[in-house]
Amino acid sequence: LQDMKRDHTLEDFCKLADYMIENVPGITIATDVICGFPTETEEDFQSTLDLIAKYKFPIVNIAQFYPRPGTVAAKLPKLPTSVVKERSRRMT
Repeated sequence: LQDMKRDHTLEDFCKLADYMIENVPGITIATDVICGFPTETEEDFQSTLDLIAKYKFPIVNIAQFYPRPGTVAAKLPKLPTSVVKERSRRMT
């Protein structure tokens, strides 16, 4: 998340999700996942899989990383297409 310039951490997300699940009866939590960010390691990806398994989100929007022109991420070396496709497949 830090490499993606997000202002929150995994711990922040879990804290908020846990609070909402505990305090909002019947809540549905959806999430978006980007597979294949250039700096994503297998450990990072496994952490995402673990999060999905922990919360059993009823809605998970999965996208493969696409470099937006002019961003720092667009200048980073891309992961091999085969790795990105495999991670997307594993996520579904």
